[in-house]
Amino acid sequence: MHIKDSIILITSSATMLGSALAERFAQLGAKIVLTDTHQQDLLATYTRIRELSASTSYFFLPDYTPGSIEALLNFIAEKYHESPDILVNHWPNTPLPSVTDEQPLEMFTNNLTMMASTIFSFGQMSAERMRRDKKDGVIVNIISNTDQETLKGFENSASMVTGFTQSWAKELTPFNIRVGAVIPVLEAADGESRPTPVLLDELIRNTEYIVENEYFSGRTMST
Repeated sequence: MHIKDSIILITSSATMLGSALAERFAQLGAKIVLTDTHQQDLLATYTRIRELSASTSYFFLPDYTPGSIEALLNFIAEKYHESPDILVNHWPNTPLPSVTDEQPLEMFTNNLTMMASTIFSFGQMSAERMRRDKKDGVIVNIISNTDQETLKGFENSASMVTGFTQSWAKELTPFNIRVGAVIPVLEAADGESRPTPVLLDELIRNTEYIVENEYFSGRTMST
């Protein structure tokens, strides 16, 4: 899919990765829709990206309920008279606890429910709009984590996103909607943590590759 002139919805836009993705796609000529639940940071991101491209808008989400996501998609439909071409379904990782942690059940249930329901809701509801508009859409699922203190349980989150990606791709292929995922490898081969700028650059390049490669679907790129 050509990025230029595409409508790209980026979730968690106020985060470091979300903002960097928005900057890259704006530079490539896309119409950017920013959204996040952190209003002040979202406005700061919008102000910065708006200087790069006048085709930038934002929508503050009070929460991640289906009603709020529906309002976001209605906003896009009213502004552009169509649904997004591309959903960058980004979620800053909420690590799942290890089975060796003490009393992990409540933390596991809360974190898993929040992450799974949010990623699924954005994906399902955006895909429904793409199907309604008969679009050849793209969904890219991304989890990110630059906090070295919360790496434990990251593999569990990555496995969940990979599973979503594979199953969605099978369901959406008949509708010409592709689904891919980008998962960071947080440690280099020598066991050292990877510099954040290097990791961000690779996440952005892989996201761009999935969007532009018409044959990429149902797979996960590790960076």
